[in-house]
Amino acid sequence: MLRVTYISSPNDIPAGQNYVLVNYGEESGQTRHPLGVIVTVARNESKTISELSFLANVHSAKGIAKREGISSIFACQ
Repeated sequence: MLRVTYISSPNDIPAGQNYVLVNYGEESGQTRHPLGVIVTVARNESKTISELSFLANVHSAKGIAKREGISSIFACQ
């Protein structure tokens, strides 16, 4: 089972490591980059909705990582 590592900043990701990163941003979406995928969750006025959406995207990140053969998933709140 893939484990999620919670980090305080994307700078905490080891250099050169393939990964899926879930973090908050202005708009929801997915961005591919040379080392993997960044999943961005839009901040919402309702903290509860934002947190539920974040958790749902962490779950989706596990599927992305499995499909892409990536062993590291990071979440940055």
